[in-house]
Parts: sequence; C-alpha cells; structure tokens
Amino acid sequence: MKRKLLWATLAIVIALGGAPFLKADRFGPNIKSGLENALGRKVDIGAVRLHLLTGPGFSVRKVVIHERPEISAEPFAYVDDLVVRIRLLSLLSGKLEFSSLRLDKPHVNLMRQVDGGWNVKALLAPPPAQSAAAGTAAGAAMPELEVRRGRLNFKIDDHKSAYYFTDADIDFSAVGDGNFDIWFVGEMARTDRMARGLGRVTARGRLRDTGGEPKLNLDVQLERSALQELAQLVGPRDLGVHGAIKSRAEISGPVSNLQIKGQLDITELHHWTQPPRAAAVNVAYTGTLQLGTESLRLETDAKRPLRAKIAADHFLTLPAWSAEVAAESLSLTPMAEWLRPPGADFNGMKLAGTLDGAWRMANAIPASGTAKLTGLDWSWGDGSKLEAAELEAEWKEGVVRLAPTKLELDGQPLQVDCDWTLTEPAWECRGASKGHDVKRLQRWMKALGLRAEWVEDLTAGQLRGTLAVAQQGMDSPQWKGQLELRGAELAVPELAVPVKIASASVVWQEQRLVMPALRASAGALTWTGSYRYEVDAPRPHRLVIDADTVEIADLEKVLGPLTKGTGILSRALGIGGDRHESGAAEIELKAKRIGILENVRATLWREAEKVTISALTGDWRTGKLRATGTVRLGADADVTGKFTGLQYEGGIAETEFKLTGRTRLAIAGTAKLTGGPAEQITATYKWESPAKLSVSNAEATIEGRKLPGKLLDNPLALDFPDALKLPLR
Repeated sequence: MKRKLLWATLAIVIALGGAPFLKADRFGPNIKSGLENALGRKVDIGAVRLHLLTGPGFSVRKVVIHERPEISAEPFAYVDDLVVRIRLLSLLSGKLEFSSLRLDKPHVNLMRQVDGGWNVKALLAPPPAQSAAAGTAAGAAMPELEVRRGRLNFKIDDHKSAYYFTDADIDFSAVGDGNFDIWFVGEMARTDRMARGLGRVTARGRLRDTGGEPKLNLDVQLERSALQELAQLVGPRDLGVHGAIKSRAEISGPVSNLQIKGQLDITELHHWTQPPRAAAVNVAYTGTLQLGTESLRLETDAKRPLRAKIAADHFLTLPAWSAEVAAESLSLTPMAEWLRPPGADFNGMKLAGTLDGAWRMANAIPASGTAKLTGLDWSWGDGSKLEAAELEAEWKEGVVRLAPTKLELDGQPLQVDCDWTLTEPAWECRGASKGHDVKRLQRWMKALGLRAEWVEDLTAGQLRGTLAVAQQGMDSPQWKGQLELRGAELAVPELAVPVKIASASVVWQEQRLVMPALRASAGALTWTGSYRYEVDAPRPHRLVIDADTVEIADLEKVLGPLTKGTGILSRALGIGGDRHESGAAEIELKAKRIGILENVRATLWREAEKVTISALTGDWRTGKLRATGTVRLGADADVTGKFTGLQYEGGIAETEFKLTGRTRLAIAGTAKLTGGPAEQITATYKWESPAKLSVSNAEATIEGRKLPGKLLDNPLALDFPDALKLPLR
C-alpha cells in the first residue's frame, strides 16, 4: 500500500513538474475566446503551455490585445508572455473563467478618447460578449490584472505623448461590485531622452464605484531622486542645480477632478560646482489634477515667506507649464549652507539679510522677475566681510541683471554690477575700487574659484581701478580692466630677494596684459620699464628693464638662484614652465653701467631651456663690445663677440672671442693692436676662471717686417692679478 502511494505521489510530482513543458495548443481557441470575453477586446495569441504548479492555468506567448474599434485602431497591448490562471469552480461547472491575468514585459497604450474618457474605463467594465464561444462565460467578471516590467505609453486624441512609464509593475484586482484595489510602481521617462527612468513613483489605493462618477483614493510617493534628472522631464538641459528630492501625496476625489495634498522634501541642494549641502527644504502643498483636460495645479502655503504656484496644462501632449515664486521678508540666514561657495575657507560662514521679490517662469514665455536684498551681511573666516545696504536685481528676457550697487568688501568701498545670461549660460561682473589689499582680494578670488595668475603671485600691495570678469559656458573666465598697483611685492624663487613694485599701471584684456609704466627694485637693484603679455604673439612675454647703475656684486646677490628655472619668471617669462607651452619671452635690458661696462644694451629671448642673446652691446673706455650667442640653463654657454676701438699704448686694440663653459667659464680668441709700439701686434689667448690667462702665437710687424715672438715656442702663462700689471710691448 505504501509503495503504491509513493508511486502515485511520484507520478503527480512528475506530472506537475513536466506540465509547463507540455503543449496545450488545443486549449488555444477556448483561451482566446475567454480572454476576449474577459477583456472585451479582440485578442491574438501564440503558443500555449500548461501550468499546474502555481494553480491551474496557461502560459501564452506573443499576445496582442486589440483596442475596441470605436476607440483606436492601434492595439491596447503587446505582451511577450501572458500567464492565465483558471477559476477552479469554473472547471467544475464546465465554464472557462479566469481568476487572474499576468502580463510580462508588455507595451500598454493608455488612450484618452475625444470625449475625455480613457480606454482603461472600458477595460474595467467590458460589454457582454454577443456570441461567447462554447464553454466560456458571457460577461464574466474582470479577473485580477498584474503587469510586470511593463512600459505604459500615453496616447491623447490619436497623438503619442513624449512621456511614458518604464519598468512598471501593476496589481489591479476587484474587491466588490465596481471597486478595485490598485498597486503601482514605475519610473517616469521621455521618448526624446536617454532610455532610462527619471524618477520612481509608487502608488497604492482604491477606485470606488459610488453610483455616479468613480472616486479614487491613492497614496502616492516619489522616491528619492536626483533633482537634475527630474528637471529633464520638463526641460532639455541641466540647469546646474543639483540635489535630492522626494515627495508623498494623497490624491482623492472624483476621477475628473482629483484633489492633492502632499509634502515635498529637497536635500543636498547645491550648484554643480559645489559639494552637496546638509541643509533641507520641507514644503507642504495642495492642488488639483484633472486627467480629462490634462490640467495640474499646485501651490504652497500662502502664509509662508516663500510661496510658489505651479501650473501644467496638456502635460501629456504639448506641455505648457508655468511657475510663480514670491518672497516676502525672507531671511537669508537659513540659506547660508546652500549659498556657501566651495572651499574650506568658507567654513563658519554667516549670512544675514532679507529677500523680497517675485519671479515667473514658463516654457512658452521668457522668465521675468525682480528681487530686492536688504541688509546684506556676509562674513567668514578671519575678518572677511561683504556688506550692502541694498541690492536690486531684475530678471528679463533670460538675463538677470544686478543694478550698480555700492558694497563694502572688508571695510573698503567697491561698486559692482553683474549680468547673468541663463540660456547660454554666461555671466559678466564689473567692479570699481579705490584701493583693496592684494592679500584679501586673493582670499576672495580663491574662495569664489576665480583665477588670475599674476594677482595670485603677489605677496603684498594695493590694487585699485576698474575690472571686469566674464565667463561663457565652460570656458575659462576672461578678464579686462585698467588698474594701478602700488606697494606690491613678489616672492620670486629665481631671485634671492623679493621684487618690490613701487608702482605699476596695468591694462588687462582677455589674453593680453600690459604694464606700460613699471617701477621696481630687488635688493640694491632698482629699475623702471614695462611688461607685456600677448598670447598670440611669436614671443608672448616681453619685459623691458631700464636701470641706472648696476654693481656686479649686487647683481650676483640678486641672481644667485636664477639657474633653478622655477617660479614666477619660469611662468611669466617662459623659463622652464609648462603653464604656457609656447611661452617664449623676450627681454630688453638697458643700463647706464653694469660693472665696468657703460651704456649696456641687450636683447635676448627664452624658449624652453635655451636663452638666445640676439644682441649685446656696451662701452668700456673708448672701446665698444658686440656679442651674440646662446646659454642653456644648467648647461654650457656659447657666446661669441667682438671688442673694438680701444685706445691702448698709442694704438687701437680689438679682439674677437668665444665664451664657453658652465660654472668654470673660459674665453678664447684673437687680439690685435694696430699702431703704437709696432705697426701691428697679433696673438691668441685663453682666459679660464677664476683667474688664469694664457697667451700664444704672438706676432709683430715692424717697418713692414713680421717678427714672430718667442711665445710661438714657449706659450706665456700669466696668473692674475700680477699679469695685468705687465705692459704688453
């Protein structure tokens, strides 16, 4: 007996396990007829499989549920896999009735008819079948409906909406005559955006038949979503405002005029250039939703200092939306966390003042509005403070304009006006100052993310004048202005002492910076001159140095670390830096005296590690020096030159030479004396640092006869300083 029971159990298990693989196409006509009767629509089906493990039923592949002809010629749904469960009692009575239908990965078209009704309404109350197939029940009750991983499309008056729900799950079940429980999860999306959800929505509630118009009660939640992604549902572009948003609302009332009451929470609100903030906004709102006319109205509490109204019409077809925001004595103090610019320097920032204004935005007309900020007091760090008695701004035709305003920046007056073009985006601010400390300006610029390299390199000083900065899209900010720099100081790594700028006028325009009048000093060296930077010039940097007397000892003290090739000269003059890859620099040097040379003039330029001396001239007594060559930082020098016109011993001396070497320099060349003790004397020489002179190949011409000197066979080696005391006769 036990063995028979075991074999029977095993047979049942095998049958149940193998049932899903059994073809059941012979049930197809009855299933098709039953579906058409239950849904009130024509249905096409594919292959049929039998299901027993989850209850008696069938799995039907490639199902097309057509729409009623009077509604649309386009099918109601395309279903990859339809699972049909059978009512057990219907099997006993010989009638085929369905207890539930589950649609896997369907594409469902929700359509609104010309009279304002929706095709879903006809689905909830299908008409009795006129000719039900044998074995099916005419006018059978609506089975439970399940949708998994579906896509819900909207079609309004034969026009497909750009909006749809993706990855949607729906449970729809009857709980009495005309009453249905609803459970929904789905993600909002647009057909003209990337194929992904832009906000997940859940809803649970009941649709009731009250004898007249059906009433709906839903608890709807927008799960935590990225604000910048939700913004793409109404606009094509990221506006740069990021954060997280969630909402919960109760929707109730007649389906033609639903009432809304909810709460909106926004956290981590920040601009894209800032880190997320901890502050949060909690807003209660009410409104109405009319599905028939596609009308949505929402508004916040009218008693709050910040109020908002949102209206959307034809939101499923041709969205027309508008938003009105009004502020009345709105305190800025709670906004300090959101408005804090990036940077650790702004930790502990305090903000005070009140905001009044009104703004209106819509997709059909340009945004507009006005704002007035009273009693602005913005402070942070150690004494950094921005104050304004009153600020006024206007938003018109896509441009927000800050009217010319008197501010106090760290106690110093500053006049500012700004324009922001939101559609680009682009902005420009203009300022005028009678004098501001460089160190404090650097702190503000760093905190606000503004870069001006030459200002950053200053270690002290005062700047005054007019200045404007503008930015287009993601391009770097562009500067222009006319400034005066006084009492400034530069810590230059190439120099052993700081460079002090007594005064300098500055003309700054985008990629061009000119200092036409510069007075500066470094240690005991003082000079006047000019500086120019033009990014498109063959040599973008040009520095003119005009000095009076330069002592060699002072020059050595100042230029001691020059061969390092780092720091401001590396950047400003193209010396070993990578800030300006094509940054060749040209220097013009003028000095009345350098060491023993007078009327010194030199023109040289630097590219990469190579310094080219295109011209070097100077005077010593009656002689004149001319030289050209190259010097590589950290490597050998290669300079050639000529010294002519020196009166010596009644004759005229001249020499051609070549200077080579690195730390131990060597000068080799030929010397010639015409007139004086002989008609002509020539020799070759070589001088090596620190003080060694070798003379050879001497030859003299006296009364037309060439007399070779004994130096030809016995080179003369002279050690300084005694050698200089020997007369060359």
